[in-house]
Amino acid sequence: MMRQKQHIVQRYEDELLHLRSLMEQMGGLVEHQLSLILAGIAENDGRTALQAARQDDEVDALEQKVETLAIRLLALRSPMAADLREIVACIPMAGALERMGDYASSIARRLSQMEQPLPRPARLALSEMGRLVLEHLRRIMDALAHKDANAAHAIWAADQLVDKYCEAMTADSLEQMTRHPHTIRLHISLLFIIRNLERIGDHTTNMAERVVFMVTGATLPPTRPHGHDSQPLPPGQESPSPGNPLPAPRKALFLSWRMNPPCGSFWNTA
Repeated sequence: MMRQKQHIVQRYEDELLHLRSLMEQMGGLVEHQLSLILAGIAENDGRTALQAARQDDEVDALEQKVETLAIRLLALRSPMAADLREIVACIPMAGALERMGDYASSIARRLSQMEQPLPRPARLALSEMGRLVLEHLRRIMDALAHKDANAAHAIWAADQLVDKYCEAMTADSLEQMTRHPHTIRLHISLLFIIRNLERIGDHTTNMAERVVFMVTGATLPPTRPHGHDSQPLPPGQESPSPGNPLPAPRKALFLSWRMNPPCGSFWNTA
């Protein structure tokens, strides 16, 4: 009887480790998709970016595996406390990663279909926004692996910079469409790419909320702080293994572009 109980416990632990491994694989695939997109943008190479779309089926398959295993664990193993929160959180986090993969694939296809290359100022701005989004994704996957609520909270607060990039570049692109109607097709594609990058950032933020809940059992406020309003987690809700704080975002570079855009605009195509 004792041996059978030990076997059941070991089987449960093995399945929980497998669930974590599946989440890690999903995150790695989506990170690779974003890296391919950034390489395609930097090199004006739609074929490189299109490789990201070819990985979408793998991401979808992993999401199904995560959901199936999580439901199995909930139904058969009756997890409690931290394990229960982790298993429940994995389902929406896998959904968030799947949506990020969809957005990455859409960007890849858009880049491969563009009729004219991206101008250099546009490549620089998109690359900077994309690197920020990719950095946040990598950090949230690390926070998930190490169960670091403090790191997740920092990423949740830092998403405001991604939003600022989106707002500034969208405004500049719309202005260029008005001034130079012959570039409308190009700018429609650019607006599509900007919006999809911003949505990937939003899903990363959603994952950060889930990691904080998974580790602490606490839920974050429905609205994110702005500027210097960001506050640390309340006492008693810190991560058991806090990591290094998120480095200060590259605000100087962003403000430099916003105040003195290259060639007069992010998207100067005239």
